[in-house]
Amino acid sequence: MAIDGTVHLEGRINAHRRLLVELISVIAAMPEARDALVAMARDSETVRDHEEDPGIEPDAAFAAQQIADDEIRAILKAAMARLETRS
Repeated sequence: MAIDGTVHLEGRINAHRRLLVELISVIAAMPEARDALVAMARDSETVRDHEEDPGIEPDAAFAAQQIADDEIRAILKAAMARLETRS
């Protein structure tokens, strides 16, 4: 049975995400690292309304950056939750 390229890619991305969540949860056990991770989750790299004019409809670069910021926050949130379950 052949596996579609998209399914293969999605499986690999999910594996990387699971591994990253686990690694970050281990790193977050160190207080100074946890502070840095909490700050990273709070900060945003997405340009806000007053910082840049994306036009009437933001282009793909703005959308891609927002998706990346959302994913970073989701990974950090999952890692912190995993750390809390260990405590």
